[in-house]
Amino acid sequence: MIEFSIIALSGLCLLFAARQLGLAEGKCEAARRLRYTLVVLILWPPAATLAQSQEEISVAKATLSSLQGISFNNNTEYCGYLAYDPAGKLVATPAQRGDNKSCVWDQAENGLVLVLSYHTHGRFDPEYSSEVPSVADIEADEDEGIDGFVSTPGGRLWYVDTERMEVRQICDIGCLPKDPGFVPGLEGEISSVYSYEDLLEYESN
Repeated sequence: MIEFSIIALSGLCLLFAARQLGLAEGKCEAARRLRYTLVVLILWPPAATLAQSQEEISVAKATLSSLQGISFNNNTEYCGYLAYDPAGKLVATPAQRGDNKSCVWDQAENGLVLVLSYHTHGRFDPEYSSEVPSVADIEADEDEGIDGFVSTPGGRLWYVDTERMEVRQICDIGCLPKDPGFVPGLEGEISSVYSYEDLLEYESN
């Protein structure tokens, strides 16, 4: 009930703000943006209540599973977003190709409401730590004010939680397609959860 009241109040505040601003973008465009925002408020659970839903995990797993092979073959990160379409359905945007260490998605949003990021970590490299999300990964999501999903060469799936500033392992080695050249254990024991401070220490070693 409290969560519903917050959602309703947020919606009323948005409508009031739009009216006070005179719907500067035009009534139709402003109404469209308000409708999409309200869809997210209603369908996207508050972070404090549910860090990630089963639907989000399912879409992320399917999307990243389809990208693992090409990511390994090209030794390139691929990235994108989970988003709500105008009908309120959770979908994945087309993936963007990055390089072997980073990826920036810069495609047109086309009416989508972007809510979560996703990206692969490329091919297995024994000289490069890729089985755990990086400090740069969590900082990039924090800068955008969203959470995200990361897949690794070993087939792990991670959730990047910028509310708690930590990363959590959704599933272990092989839950997603893994690089045929992957060698487990080279990075030592991998924990299931890392705080931001843990990641800083992890990368300094």
